[in-house]
Amino acid sequence: MNESPSMQQHLTQQLEVALSPSYLEVLNESANHSGPATESHFKLIVVSDYFNDLALITRHRFINQLFKEELGHIHALAMHTYTKDEWAAKGGAPASPQCSGGSKS
Repeated sequence: MNESPSMQQHLTQQLEVALSPSYLEVLNESANHSGPATESHFKLIVVSDYFNDLALITRHRFINQLFKEELGHIHALAMHTYTKDEWAAKGGAPASPQCSGGSKS
């Protein structure tokens, strides 16, 4: 049986290849939100030397481009992108907000 990887596994693998992060967390937060989708809300925490000297918007654009196709299936993607120094100063990523979207009736 050839089971395809979950979206969470897929996102993790792609980020590892593209950014060689020193710290990476890909959290599936779909259960915290309304609606039936099980792989629709994700939170990324990425610490990478790739982000050195890149503005926050440039980091997010890079990830948006990396997941251009996947974003057609994902409802929400929270991105927390840090350099090693920023990560050390922050000590962690902020908590995710509650979903404001409701299920479609």
